[in-house]
Amino acid sequence: MFTTRIEMKPPYSFDRLLRRLESHPDDQLRVDAENRLIRRAFRLQGKPELVTLQFQGGDEEPSIELTAVGDLGQAQQEELVYKVKHMFSADVDLQPLYDHMNQDQHLKPLVESFRGLRYLLDPDLFQSMIRTIIGQQLNLAFAATLTHRLLTLAGDSITAEDGTTFYVFPTAEAIARLEVAQLRELQYSQRKAEYIIDFARAVVDGKVDLDRLPHMSDDEIIAYLTPLRGIGRWTVECLLMFGMGRPDLLPAADIGLRNGMMIMYGMTEKPTEAEIREIGESWRPYRSYVSLYMWEAVGALKRKEAGFMELVDGLKGK
Repeated sequence: MFTTRIEMKPPYSFDRLLRRLESHPDDQLRVDAENRLIRRAFRLQGKPELVTLQFQGGDEEPSIELTAVGDLGQAQQEELVYKVKHMFSADVDLQPLYDHMNQDQHLKPLVESFRGLRYLLDPDLFQSMIRTIIGQQLNLAFAATLTHRLLTLAGDSITAEDGTTFYVFPTAEAIARLEVAQLRELQYSQRKAEYIIDFARAVVDGKVDLDRLPHMSDDEIIAYLTPLRGIGRWTVECLLMFGMGRPDLLPAADIGLRNGMMIMYGMTEKPTEAEIREIGESWRPYRSYVSLYMWEAVGALKRKEAGFMELVDGLKGK
């Protein structure tokens, strides 16, 4: 067994994260909100390992205690710590973001309501890209269904002592070995199946080197990946946001962002993409994070969170 503690840069709202996961389920996670913990399998040095992540401390003294069931070697331990810190954006300093948002009357209430919220990222870039391709032009529920089917078809699994099965996302090699017909049987469209397998084969063949991406700018990554079939600018921007945690992307065509801006800017109609881009200029260089807080505003309204409902009513009265 391996246990260690990761200190998080405050503020960090685990409660807000857990609440967000209720409406953004991840088939690879088992969430126990009451006990503030998550169980998940990670692929460490090629081997599936079951890990418990126990959230500890309040927003100002946050930490995660990791416990792996297996006896991990040094390389596995280091990989696990790296992946968890990346996933939970452990080292992100939110204070410059909040200083920026507090100068805008439309954004300041988001800081007050959702302090400590940050991105939960995908653990690796290959998984992030495949999940994004799966989600193209699909609702969250069906995308999650297709992802689960891919996990059971090509992923590895590990069974906990209580009999629960945890899946690890398929490797590029595993997906590259698939045929389009196998994904078609799982209700993947012809094009989506082709794009997923093509991307995996490009990674395996060395045509795409994902290890290069952290050393490239946003524009360089977009230029590098968009020549691939099925990968447009939106897809790469999702990778940058949800796989890499890049802070200054603006998904101007996103419906959720449009809805959030309607709420916070007191609009009577949904803004156009052009209007979002114009307003979003004032969010630089934190457009990714302002977008996250806009999405959370929509979620909080749907959940009818008391404090936020009162805030929205106050905005309407202005």
